[in-house]
Parts: sequence; C-alpha cells; structure tokens
Amino acid sequence: MKNLPSTIFTFGFLFAAIITISSCTQDFAEINTNPNDADSVDPLLQFSNVLNRGASERFDQWRGNLIYCSIWSQQLSGEWEPDRYITTNEDWLSAWWTTSYTRVGKDIIEVINNATPESNLQAAATIFKVLYFQRLTDMYGDMPYSQANQGAVFAQPVYDTQEDIYKSFVRELKIAIDALSTDKDQLGNADIIYQGDINKWKSLGASLLMRVAMRMSDVDEATARDAVLFATNAGLMNNREDIALLSFSGSNTDGPNVSGISEVFQDFGISGHLFRYSDEVVNRIIAFEDPRESTLLETYTNDGNVDNTVGPGNHLGRPNGIAPGTNDFVFAQPRRDVMVAYNSPVIYFSYAESEFLRAEAIQRGFIADGNAQQAYENGIYQACKMLSRYPNAQEISDRDINDYIEGSSVRWRENRAMELIHTQKWLALLFDGFEAYANLRRSGFPEVTPGLFDGESNGEIPKRLRYPNDEKVNNETNYKEAAARLANGDRIDSPLWWDVD
Repeated sequence: MKNLPSTIFTFGFLFAAIITISSCTQDFAEINTNPNDADSVDPLLQFSNVLNRGASERFDQWRGNLIYCSIWSQQLSGEWEPDRYITTNEDWLSAWWTTSYTRVGKDIIEVINNATPESNLQAAATIFKVLYFQRLTDMYGDMPYSQANQGAVFAQPVYDTQEDIYKSFVRELKIAIDALSTDKDQLGNADIIYQGDINKWKSLGASLLMRVAMRMSDVDEATARDAVLFATNAGLMNNREDIALLSFSGSNTDGPNVSGISEVFQDFGISGHLFRYSDEVVNRIIAFEDPRESTLLETYTNDGNVDNTVGPGNHLGRPNGIAPGTNDFVFAQPRRDVMVAYNSPVIYFSYAESEFLRAEAIQRGFIADGNAQQAYENGIYQACKMLSRYPNAQEISDRDINDYIEGSSVRWRENRAMELIHTQKWLALLFDGFEAYANLRRSGFPEVTPGLFDGESNGEIPKRLRYPNDEKVNNETNYKEAAARLANGDRIDSPLWWDVD
C-alpha cells in the first residue's frame, strides 16, 4: 500500500493551522462563506488537504457515513437513535450538512476558483466536488448549490431543486472530463489519490457521471441516456488500478495519517463504538457462501479477544432497531485488524461499482454494446479482489470467487438481473454508506426488512435526513420553500426527487 507522502502531511498540517480546524466540538462557520476570501494558500496544497480531509476526519465519517447512511442502508446496526429511526439529536443531525459546506465543500470550491481556468487541477477538483456534493443532496434533497459558499453575494443562498443540482452535476462533469489532458499542468504529489495520473482522473469522472446518470434514470431518462453515452465514450474505469482510494500510514492514531472510519471503530476500544454488522449483511454473506466472510467479519469477546467459538458460517448480525442494552458482543463486527485498522484505506469510488453501473446500464438498454452478465460478474470479482488492499487481508483466490459467482444465490439470471446487480453492489459498498443508502432507495434492492422500531418514519426505512434547525432560523424563507416542495414536508419519510421506486 502507498502511504501519503510526508511532505503532503507537512503542508496539510500547516494548512490545518491556517484555517484552524478543530475536533467534533468545533463552532462552525456559516455555510455561505465567501470562497473568494481564501487565504493565500497554494491551490495544489489545498487540493491535497481536501482530498485527505474527506476521508480522514472521524467526525464526518461518524456523523454522516456511519451513524445515518450505513445504518439506514442496513449494512450496520447499533445502539444509536438513528438505528431506531429517531433524529432528535441536533448535533448528530446537523453535523454532515455543516461540515460539508464549511470545510470540505468550502475548500474544494476555493480550489476551483483559484486554479487556472480549464486546468487539470480545476477539472480534478470539480470531479471531487461533484462526488462530495452528490452525497449531500442524496441525504437531504434540495439544498444550496449554485449560491452556496458565496456569502458576500448571497447572504441567504437559495435551495436549488435536486433536479437542477443533478443537471448541474452532469454539465460540470462533462466539462471537467473534456478539460483533462496529459499535455496540461501536472498534479504531481499533490494528487494523493492517483499520484498525478490524469487518465485515472478522467476514468473517475466518467464513472462518476455514470453514477449520476443512473441515479436520475427513472425521472429523466433522456438526460441519463445522454450522460451514459458520454461517460462510456470518455472511458469508464477498466482495471483495478483505477480505483479512487486513499491510503493511510496509520502512524499517529488521529488526524490525516489514519482513516476516519477506522478511528470511529478503534478509538473507543472493543465496543466498536456501538456498531455491528446488520443481520441483513451477515445473513446474506452466510447464505451466499461468500468468500469475503473471513476478511469482513469477526466476533469478539468483551475483553477484546476473538471469540473462537464462532467459526465461519456461524456469525450473527445485529437486527436493526432492537432495544439498547442488548449484549452486542454476540454480534459480528468488522475485522479490526483488516477492515477498520488505523491504516485501512478509504474508498471514494471502486472499479467494482463502475462495473455494476455498467451492468445496469447495459441491462436497461442505455448501452447498446456490452454484456450485462459479464459486467456483473466482473463487478463481483473486483469487489472480492479489492479487499486485498486492506492491511492483513489475504487475497481471495480466483477459484473461490468463481465458485461464488456460480453459486445458486449469486448466479446470473436474466429475470432477476436488477436484484442481483444491486444486491452485489450493496455488499461491495460496505463502508461507503453514502452510496449504499442512496442506491438502496433508488433501486429498491436488496429487499431488506425495516428496523424493529417505528420511529419517525412509521416503521419504514427513512427516505432522507431532516434539515438542520439552524436553517430554519438563518435562512428561513429559502428553507420554507424547500420544505414545502417535499411530499411530507421536512420529515425523514419524504422521498427525494429521484426516489420513485
């Protein structure tokens, strides 16, 4: 595994000092910070910092990826109110919104504004901006986008409709993909994802455009089809080295050297900070005879040791929504030395996901040439192989993967194509709860049983996250207009624009 260059960390720490980043208890700036008021920081340095921060910050991963998205996608379960579909804790509720705008979102917009127009830096930063803001709109729906982070001009930014935001994503990605060129400026070591490989940024942009297109495919098929064609012609990810992954050294157990996801699981001891795999994941892994079981799952005793009485095929998942106070040590956790070690990578976008997207596009007739079954099977193969990028993981053999693909529960069937594609995609997206939660709502697969507590969504898996209370006070008019556009108002059972399943 490649570790982040030490020079990047040196610059990252200097930049962190400049903008006074603090921990979970920080007092956040207003969302509409003016990006034109940036300190005189080298845009390349700022780009490195923002790429790292999107993966290394425990607060963001905890309050966005894990506590809401991974639980509501029913990949994880735990002793948290969101597991029972309750969102009354304002600190948890507002965290992802606030940090997305005031930290990662603000900085990436500054990079775009301060980079040379049509440069590789501006194009790569635009791709990352779309990746990041798609996560945000897919959690909330309508939100400030066109006027966000422009406080000097728009003190109270309007909430763009999610439809308009998605059309902006398509437009911005096409421009960025076309702008990328090996004949232009080089990103060099500042690019801590691809180490300056412009062709890999192009393939990431194309695969991200495919993700955007498929998300809107049920509500704007014409735009989706056009975007799929553009993405395919531009060149999707086509090998495992195209994966958009951030590696970590694991030195120091806090800050930019470690995975923010792993910090949540490791910093609080063997409790895994109250997260376990959902029974929806564990039951499928066991029923499918998934060769990833020994890499993904482990059951621990309360003294931190591996529970050797629980062997392969015998792990238990925690049902979503069960009452707190249960003995959670009977349930499987992510392997602490592999999946959530301090030096475990964070995956922004995988080749496996790109293949599952391609399989769906072919199956839906959006791509004229191609074989959906081959793309599906390669998606499974790549999802299994990418686990070797984690520390202490044994590479899963081709034979075991092929046996899995040919198994009765996984084997391709034309009449079950969408169920198969999206179920395997959901498994491949473990620890990317943002995308797993969005794709579950959009596709309806896998068919999971809602948690065992009614909560605020009448016993259904929530459709979105409520807006922060600060928006009701500081941006009242625009907030009310956005809330009025939601079918059930600003509630967690109001579906988003693309969610028509």
